[in-house]
Amino acid sequence: MARYLLRVANKDGYSPKDAERVASTIRKILGSRESASHFRVATDALEFNMFARDEKELDDRQRLLTRSLFKIVNVKLLDTPPKHVNKEEALEEGVQLFNEERFWECHEILEQAWHVSKGLERDAIQSIILTAAAFVHHQKGEEEICLSILKRARAKMASVKTYETIDFEGLEKNIDGILDSERIRLFKLRMSRI
Repeated sequence: MARYLLRVANKDGYSPKDAERVASTIRKILGSRESASHFRVATDALEFNMFARDEKELDDRQRLLTRSLFKIVNVKLLDTPPKHVNKEEALEEGVQLFNEERFWECHEILEQAWHVSKGLERDAIQSIILTAAAFVHHQKGEEEICLSILKRARAKMASVKTYETIDFEGLEKNIDGILDSERIRLFKLRMSRI
C-alpha cells in the first residue's frame, strides 16, 4: 500500500479547529477510515496522507474527492527516499515551504540541512524544525502540543544569538509573542542571505 501526501484547496475556509470534521468528511467520501490519515488544515489547503494499493485506486480516490467538489492542488508519493539537496538548497526550500504553511514538508527538508550541520548552526536549524513541527500540531487542532513544542524551540534558540541565513531575531520575536499570549499566530520566515 503506497502512501501519498494530498493537498486540496481549502475553499470552505476551514480552520485547524475543524481538522476532525475535515477528517470525517474525507474518510466518508473515500469510504474507509483507513484510506486517509494525518489531517492538517492550512489557510489555503487541507493536507492529509492517503493510501492506495496501485495507480488505479489512487485515481479512483482522487476522482471521488473531485466529484465531491474538492480541488486537488498537489499529490506527492511519500514512500520514496527524499531527494538529496545541499544545505543551502534545503534551507531555501524549507523557508519557502514554511511560508506556504507546508510545515510537515518543511520539517522533512530541513532535517537534511540539520544532519550536516554542527554547533550553533545545528541548534538554529533544529529550532526552526521544532517551530515547523509545532505548527503541524496547530494545523491538526492540537494547540497545547503546539505551544509545548514552541517552548522547546525557544529553549533551543537560547544559545543562538544570530543565524546568518534566517532572520533569527524575527523568529524569536514571533515565538515569544505566541508564548506570551498563548495564542497561536502563523508568521513568515525571512531569509537574511544565502
